[in-house]
Amino acid sequence: MMRTIFKTFRSLSLGVMGVAALGLMVPSAAAQDAAVPKEAVAELDKALEAAKEGSSEARQRLAVRRVIRDAEKLLGEQGESPGRFPVLELIFRAQQRLIALDDDAEHRKALLATCAELVKAPEEFAELRLEADLLMSQAELAKQGADNETRAEALRPFVDRYLETPVAAKVLRLAMVMALELGDSKLVADLQTMIEERFAGDLEMISFQRDKLGGQVFGAPFTGTFKRPDGKSLRFPMDALGRSTMLVFWSKEDGGEDLIKGLAAAAKENKDSLTGRLELISVNLDGLPDAGESIVRGLGADWQVLHLPDGRENPIYDAYVRVDPRILTISPTGQTALIMSGTTRQKRTSDGDPDYGRMFGSSLARSWTQPRYVAHLSSLMAGDFLVLDPEGGIDPTRPPELKGAGAGPLSRTGACVPEETLRAIQGSLVAPPVRYRLSHADARSAYAKAVQLCRKAIAVHPNAPDLWIVRNRLMVALLGLWKSDADLGKLEEAIAEAKVALEAGYPSGCDTVARLCAAREALRDPDADTGAILDKFVADGGGEAATGPVLAAASLLALDVADRKRFEDYRTIILKDHTENPMMWTYAAFLLDRYHDYWLFQVPFTAGWSYGRRENYFQTIGDPEEARRMVKTELRTEDGGTLRIPEDLDSDWTAIIFSQPGPWNSKRDDGLPPSPDRLLRQLAEFAAARPNEDLKVYHAAFGGDAESVKAGFGDKGAPSPVLIVPDGPDNPLVQRLGILSEDDQINSVLLNKDGRVIVMLSGLAKQSGKGPATLINVVEAADEAAVGDLLENGNLDAAKSRILALAPPFDPTAVDDRGRPLKAPKYSLYHLRARARVYMALEEFDKALADAEEVVQRQLGTDGGMSLRTDELDDSEALRDTIREKMHRASE
Repeated sequence: MMRTIFKTFRSLSLGVMGVAALGLMVPSAAAQDAAVPKEAVAELDKALEAAKEGSSEARQRLAVRRVIRDAEKLLGEQGESPGRFPVLELIFRAQQRLIALDDDAEHRKALLATCAELVKAPEEFAELRLEADLLMSQAELAKQGADNETRAEALRPFVDRYLETPVAAKVLRLAMVMALELGDSKLVADLQTMIEERFAGDLEMISFQRDKLGGQVFGAPFTGTFKRPDGKSLRFPMDALGRSTMLVFWSKEDGGEDLIKGLAAAAKENKDSLTGRLELISVNLDGLPDAGESIVRGLGADWQVLHLPDGRENPIYDAYVRVDPRILTISPTGQTALIMSGTTRQKRTSDGDPDYGRMFGSSLARSWTQPRYVAHLSSLMAGDFLVLDPEGGIDPTRPPELKGAGAGPLSRTGACVPEETLRAIQGSLVAPPVRYRLSHADARSAYAKAVQLCRKAIAVHPNAPDLWIVRNRLMVALLGLWKSDADLGKLEEAIAEAKVALEAGYPSGCDTVARLCAAREALRDPDADTGAILDKFVADGGGEAATGPVLAAASLLALDVADRKRFEDYRTIILKDHTENPMMWTYAAFLLDRYHDYWLFQVPFTAGWSYGRRENYFQTIGDPEEARRMVKTELRTEDGGTLRIPEDLDSDWTAIIFSQPGPWNSKRDDGLPPSPDRLLRQLAEFAAARPNEDLKVYHAAFGGDAESVKAGFGDKGAPSPVLIVPDGPDNPLVQRLGILSEDDQINSVLLNKDGRVIVMLSGLAKQSGKGPATLINVVEAADEAAVGDLLENGNLDAAKSRILALAPPFDPTAVDDRGRPLKAPKYSLYHLRARARVYMALEEFDKALADAEEVVQRQLGTDGGMSLRTDELDDSEALRDTIREKMHRASE
């Protein structure tokens, strides 16, 4: 077994570690600074390489032994100094070479002894100790006779030890190869997640996954900087965020011109539908001086055209393309789907020709090209929320940028920009959610108007002390045009304006928009240290004391360069500390929106039922939202009174379903908003079945009066009390909760008794088609958690009473009034898991195992329908196995 481990490790090292395993590793900076004669190590390294040139294996072995002997002498001179680790690493590689030439037990023993010393190296020597650490752990497992499952599980703590070191990427690749060899699909999936979070845009990592994960579809952000024929550059994903993009990789050699011609004709026919939602960009592979622009224009296309230096030899081609001509779709969040099977197959006409019109129709029907979704992302990426007051209007003495910035009201003099001018500028910037339902033309017109008004104000009042208010709105409007029209010139104008504004100076905390523009310019440099730029942006904005808007802008910059790790870090801080500032309502709601959360890093690819099932599953799962958002508002009741939130909430849970007042669309697509009737009735039935009557359900309408709203439910009547939202969509509650598409979709919120948002479902979720599944799942997941807390605190009787009231045992002999057998109830998995734990605590193991087995089997069915394995299945199987173990011990 030990010999197999050594052979396997040599194979993996050669395949994954590359130059390191071949003895050509370049020492890290820490190693180079160690107190050891660098020349001596370098000479020994050369001697080790030269050993391969020996005329026979015997001479090669002799040369390697000589290197080991000289290195051990050098090691003895280092004592306990850090300088010993580079020498140990060299000995390690030499011993590997010797074993390859002479697989003797003594040589393997010596290698393990070297490993034992090398793994003592501190973090700065992680690159040197990596292979030794892995070999030691695998050898120890082999000594214990560990099976493949145990060996795979041992890789997890090994990977964790190196995730925060400079060799994290190498460790993930090495672990992936071993996980695939060991056949552990769960570990492979977990490693993929780690790669997505830390190295998603790394070209080498993308190519590695494509090589190793054949047959799969996986996603990655499209990254890179490309030059246009005019000398300007596009930076991906930055320049593609906020709308979908089709990159057309083509060459004159393989029918690429026919593809361009067909796409150009179809795009022209579908121009109105594509504008603002889907952009086509040509990427030529032939190295033509004009990137094929003359050919593209001659074929009738007006797209941007890009060079790809070295064509098919470019690492970008290997990572993303591999076969051409190819159309690569990029979602508005920068993600692209890498389909292993080859080129994208085009739909065909009845004559067998490619049907590009149908292809565009199919693309425009996808989630990632829907107008509301694209408009929302475009507005966010432009930074609209940084200059919009969600509580309405602009107070020239206290513009939105000052909210939470620690500054008091501004002093106004006759030299300031007139209040009516500031209000006109602010009025041209359309606030959400109305902004998201503007047509592309109307949104562009609004931004253009804001630019015009701002430039006029700057010209008329060049020395106004509050001109920064105007400049901030000018920059945001220019960024809006950049996102709306894919107009790089508008970004350049915004950057130029930022430089002027920063030089003129800002009140404390109000320079975020200008610094956002300046950082975007810095990030466009293909040689930029993007992490350092992002860190400096936050540090200059206050570091640990940075405001919510600063962190929100930093998270946009992280998306610009596909730095998911930093994005998630900023997101965590925002949701922990910065959701209550009104300036953060819009952005915090975006971060918490289940629809956005699902699609933000999702692969833009759907095929078959499994993908729709995945979306439904993960958007309706019973997790409460991560933030602590508190609602304080007043809604009008049916009798003309007021429901104050949170003061008048008297139930553990309060669900409020928001919609437009009727008439509603119940059965057909007639342009009317969907009816809340079915959702409300299902939720009301669920609430009525709760044993403690701990859930109240309300229907809140944006307008109308209670009687007319109730009449909209017909003869059946309203299934729940009716509320009216004062001022309709203009009520700040809309901004507070992140209510979207309120004009044609249903929005829902679940509050606890304190007025805390437990879960919010925006109109993007289209919950009318799913029923109240999410709200119900969240409540029942809370039931499970509450029972678990009671058990943990030793309150077994209370836990038993609670879960048996929610999921009472079924008597299979029970009959109804007419003597017919009753149908067994189907309890939720949340309640079944909780009941299984209570039965286990009561040592009623047969009942506990029956519940746990049902959970596992039902979760297996769900997972099978999605073609993936969920954490819920792992947890359920672990519970079942624990019950089996306790049952076995009890029977002994």
